[in-house]
Order: sequence, then structure tokens, then C-alpha cells
Amino acid sequence: MAITFDNKDVRSAAGPVKKSSSFSFAQLGETFRDFGSPVKPAERIFFTSQLSLMLEIGTSLNNSLKAIANQTENPAFKKVIQDMHKVIEEGRSLSDAMKRHPRVFDIVFTSMIKAGEAGGFLKDILDRIVEMQEKRQKLIAQIKTALTYPAVLCVIGFLAVIFVTVGVLPKFTAFFAGKEKLLPPTTRFLMATSASLREYWWIYILACAGIVICLKLFKESKQGKILIDRFFVSVPPVSGLSNKIYTCELLRTLGNLMASKVPLLDALTVTRGTIKNHFFRQFLDQIMEHVKQGGRFSQPFAENPYILASVKEMVGTGEEAGDLPRVMQRLARFYDNEVDGALKSLSAMIEPMALIVMGGVVGLIVSAVILPIFRLGTALH
Repeated sequence: MAITFDNKDVRSAAGPVKKSSSFSFAQLGETFRDFGSPVKPAERIFFTSQLSLMLEIGTSLNNSLKAIANQTENPAFKKVIQDMHKVIEEGRSLSDAMKRHPRVFDIVFTSMIKAGEAGGFLKDILDRIVEMQEKRQKLIAQIKTALTYPAVLCVIGFLAVIFVTVGVLPKFTAFFAGKEKLLPPTTRFLMATSASLREYWWIYILACAGIVICLKLFKESKQGKILIDRFFVSVPPVSGLSNKIYTCELLRTLGNLMASKVPLLDALTVTRGTIKNHFFRQFLDQIMEHVKQGGRFSQPFAENPYILASVKEMVGTGEEAGDLPRVMQRLARFYDNEVDGALKSLSAMIEPMALIVMGGVVGLIVSAVILPIFRLGTALH
């Protein structure tokens, strides 16, 4: 069964505001304050899972939303669910109610719900959405776990260096005064850095702030985004892992949308909106253009340099067998395990490397302070 989407279905925009003589900008602000507050992913997963369970045991949609609203502790999310309940009581669909809150329910969510409503398998769609959300949160948690430890070590190391350079080293300056020729280069460098930091600390703060602002502006610029995206898909060893992650997200979203009976072009449009990388979005544009011209879906896969060889082969096989959604979902599950293993290996590699770098920096500073004392003592004797 084919489900069609018009442009309004593809755009993530809030629902129309009814005109009334009592409407004011203050009410508009109230609406955005109530319904625009962030909702945690775990709360969204709980909502979707509970709604699926209640529909499975035969509870009506109205009663399900009412019961879930009573269980929800987040006041902002509670108001969102209550608003959805009110919209459904007016005779509109669940997908229409969700579109009123695009910051809570994204375009993939609402598109799949719309397909489930039209096809009569809303409960199965909800289960599929729960699985997708859980996979995404697991991936985010793995990436955070892999990067948190080295990030903490870097911060602690930086603070330790600043403390030793500004707080400890100046106390040795008087002892080293007049004996600079006997000091090793590292000590002389640290002493000069310490004096510079204490004298011109405000310049360093302004410089750091300027660098942060410039990096932020570069990251948000069009060229900056393209360069960063190219780095992640082209530069080894980062590209190996990031290409797997992007491919996995693409296959999972597109496969689930197609399995939900969403037409191919609409599924590609929705999937494109969920992909952050510029080159993978270009890839989806190529697929859409190729399909519109009557070409094979698998052809752009075969020509793309960032898609893994096994994915190219399996997508072609799935298209010939007429079972693309299942093939893409199976590939997504397979590469979920691949990404999981790669992130664990990365985490296992980063931790000892961070400790080695941290130990090297601390050892260099200590040697630059302690060794000159022994050298001066030997020279005096």
C-alpha cells in the first residue's frame, strides 16, 4: 500500500495557528514555552514503548495518551501529550498531532507514524521506532564513553600545566636567577612562558576566546562544514569508523521507512533530513535524481566511494530479489555490531595513549624543574 506525502508532510514545521480575536503574541510565547521545551530521548522512548503496549492490549488511542500523560513527570512533555490528546479528540490523526511539536517528534518519527496509520499497522511502527531510538541512543552513549575519559585527562593535564607554570615555577625563578646558561632549554622555555603568562594573562585569555569564536564560526560556515565532513569520510583511520556510522544510520532509517510502506522518493527525502554529513546528503540526492530518471536504486551505491563494498553488493542483491527493506535493515543490524566493536577497540586504545601523553607532559615539566636543581648543586660543588 503506497502512502503519499505532500510538501507539508516532509517539512518539519509546527501546525497552523487558529486565528481568533483574543490571540496575542503573549499567547504565542506561552505556546512555545510550553511545547518547545526539550524532552530527553529516554522519555520519548518510554512514551513510544508505553503507547505501543497500550495499543497492543486494546486500549484506545485517546485513553492511551491520557494514561501516559498522567505517568509523565516532565511538565513540558506532559503538556505536549495533553495537547496531542486534545487534537485527536477533535478527530485528527496521531501524526497530525505530533507534527505540532517538531522539537519532540522529528520528521522520521511523524512520517513513520503517518505510514502506520494509513496502512493499519500503527503498533508495529511504534515498535520499530522504539528499536531505532534505542539503537541511536546506544551509539551516542558508546561515543561519549569512548571520548569522556581522554577529554577529562586532557582538561586535568591542562590545568596541572597552568598550575605548575604560574603557581610553582615562579618560586624557583629567584633561585635560578643569574644561572640561566646552566639551565636546560626546557627550563628556560618554561620560565619565559611563566613570566609571560603572569604578565600578559589577559592577552592569553583574549587570544583563547578569539580562537574559540573563530573555530565556532568556521564550524558553522558552509566551507567549514564541508571541510569537516570531508575529514570524517576521507581521512583514515577516522573515516573507517565514521563511514560505518553514517552508512548504518542511512540504512536503518531508509530501510525502516520503506518497510513501513513509505514511497521510495519520500523515504529518501526524509532520510536526507536526518543525515548530518554533507557528502552522504549529496549521495542521497544522487539516488533521488537517479530514481526519478527511472534508473536502478543500487547504481549510485555501486559508484559511491564512501559506501562499503559489502553494502554495495547486498543492496544490488536486495533490489534484484525485490526485498530491499529487509536487506537494509539486516545490514544496519550487522554494522551496529561492527560499530560497537570498533568503538570498544577505540576506547581501549585511547585510554592508555592518553595516559602516556599525560605522563609525558607531567614528566617533562617535573624534569624541567627538578633536574636544574641537581645540575646547579653539582656545579656549586
